[in-house]
Amino acid sequence: MTTLLTKVGWSAYLARQLARQARFPFASAERITHEQSRRVQAMVRHAYRTVPHYRETIERLGLQPDAFRSAADLARLPILERDALQRDPERLTSTAVGAHDRLTLRTGGSTGAPRAVHHSTRSIVQNAAHGERERSIVTAALGRRVGYRETVIASPHSTAQEVQAHLRAHVIQPRGVRVERQYLSVLDPVETTAEKMVAFAPDVVHGYGSYLAVLFAHLRADRPGAPLPRVVTFSSDGLSDAARRLIRDDLGIFVLGTYQAVEAFKIGFECGMGEGLHINTDLYPVRIVDSAGNDVAPGEAGDVLVSNLVNDATVLLNYRLGDHAALVMEPCACGRTLPRMTQPLGRLGDWRVVDERRVHSPGVRTIFTNEAEILEYQVIQRQPRHFQVSLVTRTAVRDAEMDRRITDGFRARLGETVTVEVARVHDLPRTSRGKVRPIVPLSDAAAPDNPTAAAS
Repeated sequence: MTTLLTKVGWSAYLARQLARQARFPFASAERITHEQSRRVQAMVRHAYRTVPHYRETIERLGLQPDAFRSAADLARLPILERDALQRDPERLTSTAVGAHDRLTLRTGGSTGAPRAVHHSTRSIVQNAAHGERERSIVTAALGRRVGYRETVIASPHSTAQEVQAHLRAHVIQPRGVRVERQYLSVLDPVETTAEKMVAFAPDVVHGYGSYLAVLFAHLRADRPGAPLPRVVTFSSDGLSDAARRLIRDDLGIFVLGTYQAVEAFKIGFECGMGEGLHINTDLYPVRIVDSAGNDVAPGEAGDVLVSNLVNDATVLLNYRLGDHAALVMEPCACGRTLPRMTQPLGRLGDWRVVDERRVHSPGVRTIFTNEAEILEYQVIQRQPRHFQVSLVTRTAVRDAEMDRRITDGFRARLGETVTVEVARVHDLPRTSRGKVRPIVPLSDAAAPDNPTAAAS
C-alpha cells in the first residue's frame, strides 16, 4: 500500500523529471546524443547485473557492460524477438525490481501472441513526465496548459487506464492541474460514443485511428451541429489519409499521431508541421533493419527495432516491435532536432498464395492510400486466391470504378487469378483489445482473437 510519504516522494521525483521536457526536443544534437549515451550505459549495466538474459548474452559474446557506450553499440546484441518475451518474460525481468514496485501489462491482442511486460513505478512516473513533449503541442493548440477535458476512447481494460490508475496511486496530482478525463469503450457503436462524447464536451479526443475515422465521419454526417474538440490525437492503429483530411480539413480539428506500445511507451509523436513522427531517441532509440537484421538506408522501409532505455523492470534492447516503417532524414520545419520516422506502415508478415508469390502488408496498403473516399479498410484472405475487402467510405454509394481499381491492384501484386470481393460496411470488426486488423492473412482468418471469422 502506498503511504502519503511515499506519494510525496514520487511527486517530487515527477516534478524533477518534468523540468525542461517540453523544450528537450529542441535541444542540440550533442545534448540529445549525450543523454542517449548516458541512458544506454546505465541500462546495459543494470541489465548485466540484474537480468538473466542479458548477463548470459553479454558473457556469451565475450563482452563487458562497458563495451556499450552508445546506441550504435546496442546493435552488437542479437535482435530480441517477440516470441522470446512471450515464452519466458521472467528471463527479461530485473531481479532488482520487486513485484510490489511494478505494474504488469499485457499485449498481443492483434497478433494472437500474448506478452507480459512489467513496468516499474519509476518508469511510469518518468513516462508521465516524458508525455510533456507531445502534450506541449496539444496545449499550445488549445491555448492553455491545465484544466482541459479529454475523452479517451480505448479498450475497456486499456493500458492507458491501468497506467493512469497506477500513477494516481503513487503521485499527488492537484485538482487544478489534472486533466479531466472521460473514458469510453472502443467496442461501443460510434452512435453511443458520439452521444456521450458530445455531452462531455471534451477539448481533446484520443483514440485508435480506425475508430476515430468512423466516429468523425458519423459526427459530420449525422450530427452536423454538435460541438467538436479542438484537438484529436491517435495511436494504436493508423489514421488513413482520407480520415485525416476529413477531421483536419473538413472539420477544422488539429490532428496529431503518436507512436507507442506496451513494450515502449513514448516512442514518437507528430508535431503538426512536418511529415512523420519525432522519435524520442534519448529514451527509445529506433533502428530500421531488413529481414536479415542489417540497417537499411534512410527512406527505405524495414522492421522497427526499439531499445527501451526507460523501463528497468522488463528490459528490452534491440527488440523487434513488429511494425514496418522508414527513417525520415530531412529537418523538420518545427525546429525540433529529434530524428523522425514515418508512421508505421503496417504489421510485419507475409501472405502466401498458391503460386508462392508473397507480398508484405505495406504492399497491400498502397492499393488504398490514393483512394480519397476510403476512410478505413480490412482485407481478409479467405482462401489462397480469394480476398474479402471491407471498406468504410465517406458515402455508402457503391463506386464501381474504385472497386475495379482495388481488384486490379490485388491482381497486379498477387497474380491475375485472384478474386476480390469488395463490400461497404458501417464499421470494422475489432479484436478483444479493440483494434482493427487491416490485413488478416489466411493463417489467421479463423484465429480466436479475430472476430471477423465469426462475423462473416
